[in-house]
Amino acid sequence: MTGAASKIGSFFALSLAALATGCVTPERVANRIITPPNLQRDYTKYKKEADHWLVTLGGGKNPLHYFAVPVGPPDARLEVAQLLPAECPLNLCWHVTPLPNGKTNLDVSLQPKTNAPAAPPRHQGTIFVLHGYTAMKEMMLPWAVTLANDGYVVFLVDLRGHGQSTGTTFSCGKYETTDMVQALDYLTARHLCEDQVGVLGDSFGADVALQWAARDSRVRTVTAIAPFNQPQDALTRFAKDIKFRISPVVLSNAMALVSARLEMNWSDYSGERAIKQMKQPVLLVGGGKDTISPPSDLAVLSGAAPPGSKTIMLSFADHYMLPYLFPALDQPVKAWFQEHLTADRQTSRNGSKDESPAASRDLVQ
Repeated sequence: MTGAASKIGSFFALSLAALATGCVTPERVANRIITPPNLQRDYTKYKKEADHWLVTLGGGKNPLHYFAVPVGPPDARLEVAQLLPAECPLNLCWHVTPLPNGKTNLDVSLQPKTNAPAAPPRHQGTIFVLHGYTAMKEMMLPWAVTLANDGYVVFLVDLRGHGQSTGTTFSCGKYETTDMVQALDYLTARHLCEDQVGVLGDSFGADVALQWAARDSRVRTVTAIAPFNQPQDALTRFAKDIKFRISPVVLSNAMALVSARLEMNWSDYSGERAIKQMKQPVLLVGGGKDTISPPSDLAVLSGAAPPGSKTIMLSFADHYMLPYLFPALDQPVKAWFQEHLTADRQTSRNGSKDESPAASRDLVQ
């Protein structure tokens, strides 16, 4: 899974590198940023590989149910995949191998269930899983499987302009946030989804999750893995991380053009602004070696988070490995959703919801 994630994550690097063949102007850089990733690179190959792999591991049947969800304006169609607990034929597996240099290698994989059929897990609720920038929903399948096996109905979403979804503009969170509100409207209206949900997002998907929760009380809690604060800063850091040679002045001017073309203020879509508007508790997950969403960003978000929120900092993790560190994250994330989605959902239905949880911000190393 991590190898495929690396391939998908290189899309933006390749599109920026293509600029090096000509004069790098703010206009050209801005055009690249707002052009959706799937209009710059073809996701079809990766989609076919993932579907074949799912059918093979699923014993001849793809366990995902697909829906085309209309959103907008601007008009787009999101491809959404549903994984039901009773129909999940896979287990999430990982293996840690010591290396001669004293480091370790982590192998994360999905494997067919080989044990005797068991009773379906008790229904725990509904969770949406959102991928990062330039990725696709299939890259978040390990989280979908581990959450489905814990009893959750899981929805994987290709954000607009990613994977198999349509859309002509990448908007750094502006349109994508509204899309998710509309997607939940669409799915609940068709009785495919509960109207009280949790969200797990990675990187850009984490920030969309925070923005969504800030404006939609149906989102009961969020797990945000590698969230950043200011989206323009994250894009700038990413350009630096892939060693794209561009002057700070050109990049700064490009970001100003993006803001103008999208008719948005960057500060309105900061993680800090979103999290300050939230009443729902959030689980923030960061990496000590993350240069895209650095610990300083996580500290800002943690300081602004609602009462009951929690922060996990893995000091050895970078931006790309962080969402796949299941040995460290699997149990804490499942426990978080159990406490803040499942228990919340059950007490709400019993009419005994406590709306004043005690403040708690923990740091886990």
